[in-house]
Amino acid sequence: MSLRDVRHVVIDHDKTKYCGHPRQQGGMWNSDGGEVAVMYRRAPCAYETAKDVAHSPFDGYMSRSDLVLRRSYDHGETWRPEDDVIVWSNAIPLEEKREFLRQDPARRQALDMSGPGAMFFMGNTSMHVRDPDTRRLANPTPELTGSFQIRSTDEGRTWESVPLVLEAWGYPPLVALPDGTHARTAGTNRVFLSVSDDGGMSWTIRSEIAPDPEGTRRFTYSGLLALPDGRLQCYVMQFEGRQALCVTESDDGLTWSELRPIVRYGHGPWTARRWGPETYALRTAYGGWEQRYRSPWPLLLRDGRIVVVFARREWPPSIAVVWSEDEGRSWSDEAVIRDDGEGSDLGYPVATELDDGRILTAYYFQKNDGNGFGGTCFIGGSFFALA
Repeated sequence: MSLRDVRHVVIDHDKTKYCGHPRQQGGMWNSDGGEVAVMYRRAPCAYETAKDVAHSPFDGYMSRSDLVLRRSYDHGETWRPEDDVIVWSNAIPLEEKREFLRQDPARRQALDMSGPGAMFFMGNTSMHVRDPDTRRLANPTPELTGSFQIRSTDEGRTWESVPLVLEAWGYPPLVALPDGTHARTAGTNRVFLSVSDDGGMSWTIRSEIAPDPEGTRRFTYSGLLALPDGRLQCYVMQFEGRQALCVTESDDGLTWSELRPIVRYGHGPWTARRWGPETYALRTAYGGWEQRYRSPWPLLLRDGRIVVVFARREWPPSIAVVWSEDEGRSWSDEAVIRDDGEGSDLGYPVATELDDGRILTAYYFQKNDGNGFGGTCFIGGSFFALA
């Protein structure tokens, strides 16, 4: 099998802004009638110094970013900036962050999060500043992690004003279990299953999915799927030891299988693209981050197939996909969604299945448009179908 009907759109591009990381804290939601929403970071950016484009939560672009929710009403074909919702701003002063996170949790309202308009936002904001000379933390606030959750019941148009402070940062996507329990993953390096049986009023760690007690393997970018037979699958990226996209599964949510790769070397399209005569000069001048895999996003299709969209920061910088037709027992070779990136700062895709069976993925990307450091970071989208 292969991909067909691949086509790209622009969701948010502004040469004075850095738009990025929809996989991190954000997500993608698909409502009836063609409404699709995607959340991502957006910040002013001059693209003149390394600090302008750095990812640091203390003084990089993330420290001054807004979390933006942007919508399409025609299945992702066009996007409406006039309807943007700023879900959270990291640019507010530190004292305002403290006041927000220190609100009395008794003021939170119980919300029905079982409806089609329910959205969870797992936020993360820096509670520290660095000394400009020593680069050390100048004001550690150990009582506040900076991780929090807010919820919406109207498809993200309004959000609750009193957050739930979290001990560990959570990754989307969330899944709803048969009894109405919500489940998500939490943590980096070591990945845990966290569950809520009260609509997100509280979360409890139930099991460890991907242990790394020695800190030598680093599991991250975790994401859950719930299969029709009740099994849970967790997809993660292993950074150290072997750089690979992996899956583990559980019948009970308490015990998990050994992680196994869903990708394999020597069977993809990358060698010809990497070393072809027409790309050799570009490849040798690329200077990218040389990361074969980045930020997998799992998606269960209505016909039972599973797709995992991911990014590559090796040459050529790309958005790619693998899929399984047997619930994850075997996997396709890697397939290219797009490989026309011109900078290494890209990835963090999210994806949804549209009404007609096509898949829409959104990610951040770079094209050389005159801005420094590889070009403007923008939110792009791609449509594709499995042939």
